Amino acid sequence: MSDLFKSAFGYFSGNNSGGHENELIGQIVEIGNVKLKVKKVIAEGGFAFVFVAQAQDTGKEYALKRLLAADEESNRAVIQEINILKKLTGHPNIIQFLSASFIDKNQSSHGMAEYLLLTELCTDGNLVDVLTGRTSPLPPDIVCCIFWQTCQAVQHMHSQSPPITHRDLKIENLLLGNDGKLKLCDFGSATTKIYQPNDSWSAQQRSLLEDEMSHCTTPMYRAPEMVDTWNNYIISQPSDVWALGCLLYVLCFNKHPFEDSAKLRILNANYVIPSDTKYSDFHPLIRGCLQVNPEQRLTVANLLERLAAIAETRSINLREPLHLEGKKIDTSS
Repeated sequence: MSDLFKSAFGYFSGNNSGGHENELIGQIVEIGNVKLKVKKVIAEGGFAFVFVAQAQDTGKEYALKRLLAADEESNRAVIQEINILKKLTGHPNIIQFLSASFIDKNQSSHGMAEYLLLTELCTDGNLVDVLTGRTSPLPPDIVCCIFWQTCQAVQHMHSQSPPITHRDLKIENLLLGNDGKLKLCDFGSATTKIYQPNDSWSAQQRSLLEDEMSHCTTPMYRAPEMVDTWNNYIISQPSDVWALGCLLYVLCFNKHPFEDSAKLRILNANYVIPSDTKYSDFHPLIRGCLQVNPEQRLTVANLLERLAAIAETRSINLREPLHLEGKKIDTSS
């Protein structure tokens, strides 16, 4: 599947090499009112690490994300990620936030500010493992349930005041919860900003915006208005809908509509839906998401309505727990 499942940083991907992460293993940390023993690294990338941490009193295990901020811009980004997750937590399809703590750069051993973010631990792994581990495509009823739960999470983001755009929706950021529900994670790119380029914008302004988009998005999921700002399309929640269209395509056909991330193909929505009638119910949804003009795309509310109609026709229980075979996380020390 080529580069489809490459992720700069996922909760459950990456190589475990030496570095800052080893300082915490075996230590007792206190976050909020909870004392936890840090057991092992389960993911790393850049200045972020994820550990399994076990509560000393109950024995329950959590995911402990450690974020290092080298400058003021990094500090702002981490604080925004934590604040957004705090605001969204409580929804059944969003990773649950529990607590966070901060160590000033003057008090740390490495000269960088340090943040510890405590969330639920999804030991069943992520959706990537489900797709890569299969020899046959997902059944349409499972596709419907997965996509419905994903859209529920995104709708929760878009219904906030002000609305929150995830900007990095992809298969890698969907975890399998221990309760049989999908959990959207990684809010490091999420924002409430809305960008509206217009004819008064200089080439430099456009270049800076395109650079920002390239830093906070994944190329093959990037919407046309993020790739090239010269059409003066607004960049906001519809960019997530484009990514949802890519995600639905992957769920149906186990390949990406823009696997080569080619700029011209994305700008022209140049993709082909395979002639597989098994997923014909989802073809209009894919087309409705992958519209070049963001104003012509479906909304997440539209998607949820159409998925409910498909579910009714096919007698699918959208609220039934998912039973997917992922790659379980080894939490032993």
